[in-house]
Amino acid sequence: MNTTRWALLILVVMTTLVRAQIPVTKEPHHHVVFENAQFRIMDVNVPAGESTLDHSHDRDVVTVAMSNSAEVRTQETGQQWANRPRRPVGDVETTEYAGKVSTHKFETMGTTAYQLFAVENMKPSGWSTTPPASGAGTTLAKESRSFRVYNVVLGKDRQQTSHTHAVPTIVVLLGGKVMSEGPDEKAKANAPAPVGLKQIDRPGQWLLVPAGDAHHLVRLGTEEGKIVEIEVR
Repeated sequence: MNTTRWALLILVVMTTLVRAQIPVTKEPHHHVVFENAQFRIMDVNVPAGESTLDHSHDRDVVTVAMSNSAEVRTQETGQQWANRPRRPVGDVETTEYAGKVSTHKFETMGTTAYQLFAVENMKPSGWSTTPPASGAGTTLAKESRSFRVYNVVLGKDRQQTSHTHAVPTIVVLLGGKVMSEGPDEKAKANAPAPVGLKQIDRPGQWLLVPAGDAHHLVRLGTEEGKIVEIEVR
């Protein structure tokens, strides 16, 4: 009898450990929308009342809030649930997981879904130290070893801006309608990522600016254009 109980206990423990080892790419609420050797883009969507599975991260990640002030709580493996600060649309967070793998899960409370635009830097080390980009209407919002994140605002006083990034950069629309102009020579090499002359006109729509390419952003219409640019270092 004791042997049977020990066997069941071991089975439960092993099952728990296996569940805790689910990588983020296998977690059902994290949808990989693009991946190459340099970075991975994920659409994270946890409807109200739902919880993710325990999942692990082993690469540095940056997330941009795409829903407004969702009520969320998180649980690190072996720890108690903890409420986390609400994040307004466009809020940026960077987390360093390379070299220090972490496993957790989170749950959406209240009535607002928790939606994130997430980018993982696939480098385990050796991140770029090139200088930051600059341009009119462009503000450095967050910087970590793996990412630089910029806010770009094209309002009534500024319809366009130009700059060049030394590393691959993902341009994400938060609001308004914008045309991104850039060379098309690298479009085939980076397919299916959108590259070159592209219009982005819905929140969460994104495009890739390859390293070293100059790109030009133009606001379309009268609504303020709000963009986040993520450099993958």
